[in-house]
This record gives sequence, structure tokens and C-alpha cells, in this order.
Amino acid sequence: MNLETVHKGIFILLFFFLFIATVVFIERLLYLFFTFPAEKRLLRKEVEGSSPTSAEALYYTYSEKLERGKGVLMFVITASPLTGLLGTVLGIMDSFSKMAQKGVSDIGEVSKGIAFALEATALGIAIALIALAYYYAVGGLIKKKRGELRKVILNTLNEKEEA
Repeated sequence: MNLETVHKGIFILLFFFLFIATVVFIERLLYLFFTFPAEKRLLRKEVEGSSPTSAEALYYTYSEKLERGKGVLMFVITASPLTGLLGTVLGIMDSFSKMAQKGVSDIGEVSKGIAFALEATALGIAIALIALAYYYAVGGLIKKKRGELRKVILNTLNEKEEA
């Protein structure tokens, strides 16, 4: 097994994690700002023709739609640093095996190999921090939109009782 190739594969995997987290973040923003307003209107119509018990079920159904994608972001937050650490371990192993083959004649070459290995951990942590920012931004918006769902349901039920 070529450790250098696997180490480079770790970098590709880390960039894939960043891509997936960014796609989920953008999709959630598009949903929350463009699709959600239409769903609120649909919810209002559905609540008008339902009982309070089924209105509660509708609330949970629409709330679940809001939560989509958060698990993927949490996976990226967790997996990125671990994957980066794996890349660092493999990179250091590769450096040591090259040192064993060639001998330790140039400390600069050894340092360069170890520095390259440590880049994987740094990249993994950076990707986790970006995904964490995505997670909390989406989480804050979801909390706000869940309050809007509650308000739509309660207002519709109150209007229905008054009529």
C-alpha cells in the first residue's frame, strides 16, 4: 500500500466533506428563504380544515422538514478532524518510511514531510469550523422558522374558533 497516495486521498476526502457541507448549507438557505414561505401558506390552508390534534401533527411534520440536512453537517463537523488526523498519521508514517529507506541525511527534507503531514489535520479542523458555522447559522434560522410555524398554526386555530 502506497502511503503517499492514501495520504493524498485523505485530502480529496476532506475537500469532499467541505463540498457536501457547503451544498447542504446552500440548499437549506434556499429552502428556508424561498420554499418555506410557500409551505407556510400551505400549512395555513391545511390547519383551517383540521382539528387541533391534527394541527399539532402538521406542526411536527413541517418541523421535521426544517431539520433536514443538520445530520450531514454534524457528520462533517465530527468526521473532518478525525479524517485530518488520519491523514497526518499516514503522512508521518510515509515520512518515516522514506527516512528509513534513504537514511536521515537532511533534516530539512524530514521537516518538509512532517509539515505536509500536519496540513491534513489543519485542513480537517478548518473544515469542521466552517461546517460548525454552517450548522449554527442554519440552526438559528430553523429556530426562527419553527416559531413562525407555531404562530401560523395558533393564529389559524384562533381565527377558526372565532368564526
